[in-house]
Amino acid sequence: RLRPDPGITPMAMSVEVAKSYYGSVGQNWERAAMIKARAVAGDQEAARRFLQRIRPFVWRRHLDFAAIQDIHSIKRQIAAHRGGHTIAIKGHNIKLGRGGIREIEFIAQTLQLIWGGREPELRIAPTCEALSLMAKHVKLEMKIARDLINAYRFLRKLEHRLQMVDDKQTHSMPTDDHAIAQIAAFMAYDDPASFVAELEKQLKTVEKHYAGLFEAAPTLGATVEEAADEIHGNLVFTGTENDPDTLVTLKRMGFSDPPSVADRIRSWHHGRYRAMR
Repeated sequence: RLRPDPGITPMAMSVEVAKSYYGSVGQNWERAAMIKARAVAGDQEAARRFLQRIRPFVWRRHLDFAAIQDIHSIKRQIAAHRGGHTIAIKGHNIKLGRGGIREIEFIAQTLQLIWGGREPELRIAPTCEALSLMAKHVKLEMKIARDLINAYRFLRKLEHRLQMVDDKQTHSMPTDDHAIAQIAAFMAYDDPASFVAELEKQLKTVEKHYAGLFEAAPTLGATVEEAADEIHGNLVFTGTENDPDTLVTLKRMGFSDPPSVADRIRSWHHGRYRAMR
């Protein structure tokens, strides 16, 4: 679903078609994803040339507040889909859930999208290196960068341990005490309580810094619907899933079937109707 317009395009397409898509109707979440894009097979030189050609799409010299909120809406969609609104150790998704790996990646990628257009040295893929560079270039407090890097390494190590149990592709903590005790031992903790305390501390640290960057900002809906003072909320129609806060806003505005309205507007954003471009 990362390829251009996955609902209607084939699995493989020409470079020209992809370049045209990114140049005309590419979305902000795709820009964030392309920060980490790299060749994994085939013609390495062709891949390098393609990434070079779409560089102006990924790295813009100016990024407005609406674009930042647009990227943030993807995280809310993930939270709604995976049930990650709160931190609860048992069953918590340490990648997509609250305070998890994805929030650290979003912080790094959003700062890169804001500043990378004007400062090319910030255009790197590794998350921890990106956070270190942000601190070095005074785009992020050194303490926050250090906290996020420590949390990232801790959560990645835990992710690998979880997946080594029964060789499962999982990112969720066990739901029973015995299994959590086993993971604690696997993480080299003497007792489960100290492990749980450290995990909770790391998740809450990430949650706090993530909220400081994103969630204290005014809602996007206030800028889109300034004329309607009584209606506040998000009006974001990006990605492939509905933003839950946007559905609430549409309901409040009087629409009886918010998901259908969101789907319709999302189709406009994809530029399928020439007049909407």
